[in-house]
Amino acid sequence: MEGKLVGVHKVNVKLADGSVETYYYAWRGKGAPRIMSKPGTKAFTQEFVRLTRDRPERVISGAIPALIDDFRKTAKYKTLSPTTRKDYERMFGAIRAEFETFPISAVEARGSRRLFLDWRDTMKDSPRSADMHLGLLARVFAWAKDNEIILRNPLERVERLHEGSRRDTVWTIDQINTILTRAAPHIRNVACMALWTMQRQADLLTMPMIAFDGERVSIKQHKTGARVRISAAPAIAPILAEAKASGRQRVLVNSFGQNWTSSGFKSSWRKEMSRLGISGVTFHDLRGTAITYAYANLDRPHEEKIQLIAEISGHARDEAEAIIRRHYLAGQDIIDAIGRGTNRA
Repeated sequence: MEGKLVGVHKVNVKLADGSVETYYYAWRGKGAPRIMSKPGTKAFTQEFVRLTRDRPERVISGAIPALIDDFRKTAKYKTLSPTTRKDYERMFGAIRAEFETFPISAVEARGSRRLFLDWRDTMKDSPRSADMHLGLLARVFAWAKDNEIILRNPLERVERLHEGSRRDTVWTIDQINTILTRAAPHIRNVACMALWTMQRQADLLTMPMIAFDGERVSIKQHKTGARVRISAAPAIAPILAEAKASGRQRVLVNSFGQNWTSSGFKSSWRKEMSRLGISGVTFHDLRGTAITYAYANLDRPHEEKIQLIAEISGHARDEAEAIIRRHYLAGQDIIDAIGRGTNRA
């Protein structure tokens, strides 16, 4: 358990009788409280969370924590969703603990990149978490560079520890056809909307019926606050028309005709994927699959394709391009599958 609690400091102490015992502290440094619960237990995690939550902040002028504080005051940061900010604050806590006295002036110095990567690698047992922590620090540095606080971002173009294979992140022809032809209607509708709008799960499940004006779907994305308008593709027109005729408030509902809850959808999705025998891909991967489909079928120059996809999906341009570069070679069979499957849905 403690391997996933970023910031826990482990010290081997030699006791008076000559034996060695491992002590765990909530963070590294003077004054850090010792965690008394047994490592790997729920009590250990709860005690760590309580200690770090109550930790008094110490911000040294000119150090990385001060840079983080300035980043948190930006208008763009304040527009992030509460869930995203909560995740960021947790990771900022680990970054502050590790780089409490690290001078901002040293960030751009030669050799700093290796230091930050070495810190990332201490979390390699949880590679996705390690990448997220370093990615957030890189985002702070990118903001600092744009605002001429530092002249170089040492964390540009860092290779990730966690890199799923292509088949782990792009739905195959059989998987797409299966969910669009054999899934229960309330699950198939959500998947179909995801493929043809490229939206996140939360935005799809909470989409109000008033978002559809008969031709286009208007969406305010919870995570970014961005507003997009998407033409209703023929494949999702019946879903939208049925929802409008029913008089309900939301476009997508569960098998009881009630509004989805996040936990309810996740539970239903897992059960349906198990019943259909679909594994190795997630609901979120439908976005990457849809972006791959859109890129291949848009008759535009590359840069225009990227811009259009970014505007619809809510990704930043570089994020959209990264997805396309990673998955475009997945093949025309996947792209054809989306069209065939939705035409039969």
